Amino acid sequence: MPPSFRAPRGPLPYFSFTAALLTLLILSGCADDEHPAQVPPRMAFVEPLQRIDHGPQTLRFPGVVESVTTTQLAFQVPGRVERILVDEGTRVKKGQPLAKLDPTDYQLQLREAEARLRQLEADLRRKRTLLAEGILAPAAVEPLQANVVAARVARDSARRDIGHSTLHAPFDGVVARRLVEPDMVVANGSPVLELQNNQHIEVRVDLPETAALNIPLNTTLQAEGELIIADLTLPLTYKEHSTQPREGSRTYRLTLQGDPPADYNLLPGMAMRVRLQRPPTAQEDAPPRFRLPLTAVQTAPNGVHYLWLVVDGHARRRDLRLERIEADHAVVSGDLNEQMLVVVAGGSKLSEDQPVKAERRK
Repeated sequence: MPPSFRAPRGPLPYFSFTAALLTLLILSGCADDEHPAQVPPRMAFVEPLQRIDHGPQTLRFPGVVESVTTTQLAFQVPGRVERILVDEGTRVKKGQPLAKLDPTDYQLQLREAEARLRQLEADLRRKRTLLAEGILAPAAVEPLQANVVAARVARDSARRDIGHSTLHAPFDGVVARRLVEPDMVVANGSPVLELQNNQHIEVRVDLPETAALNIPLNTTLQAEGELIIADLTLPLTYKEHSTQPREGSRTYRLTLQGDPPADYNLLPGMAMRVRLQRPPTAQEDAPPRFRLPLTAVQTAPNGVHYLWLVVDGHARRRDLRLERIEADHAVVSGDLNEQMLVVVAGGSKLSEDQPVKAERRK
């Protein structure tokens, strides 16, 4: 019988320890390959492209919100202010009562006019009866008929004055200011309230001569307003412009109009940034040209010029044509537009699709 095999006792042989160590190192290397270290994004300064040809260009100007209609309301009859029915800032509807005068004097005038009219009408009926019986001549009745007509006019005027003792809103709007207080005596035509029509708004822009010369001052003008104190933009349309410069300056008044948003109280006097679109004046097939810092232009070993764009946080190479160099700037053309962000510093160390942390140069 052959002798049975027995495992040796004592420490493992040297080659077994070495094999185990190599196995651990291989497994560790595989784990590192499955989870490679992420490359941190490279810092780069960027600027938007600046178009210099006569293509479409956005012009920016400060503007001021104005109300389309601001009206001072007044009573059509004099009297003592009995009540002010609205406060400043209140939205009102057309026909809504806003203020009232003490109607006592006008009520007395109406009663007096009605009593005189009843008396004259009674006299006229009696005299017409006598005229029918042949007792009076027609000439005796005609003056009384004229008096009755005058009395009716007086009665209607008294009724109208009572109606005018209540001030109503002539249109939907907002009460801008209260100009009187209760118990004050006002004359007819004396301003009582200031009412603004905020169904539409107007934006005033002062255009310099160069802008007034180049943009279309008609209904084809494309404009947009941005409220400075809020994240709000709204489209604006052309309304009118002045043909005479403002006194003391060489600017021309442009008035734009638009519809106010429902979620904001867009009030007169608020500041806006207004963007006006200047249409192209060159041929549409002419390639656009841009000015950018010379540091943004890179040159490949084969002599091709290119630049780096930042697109969704990654570097993208874009070839271009170098038109000319102006001091520290370059004029270029190519497949470019104003919305692109160009790397103006740090581009020499970038590679395609490399993560980039873009910052605007101050």
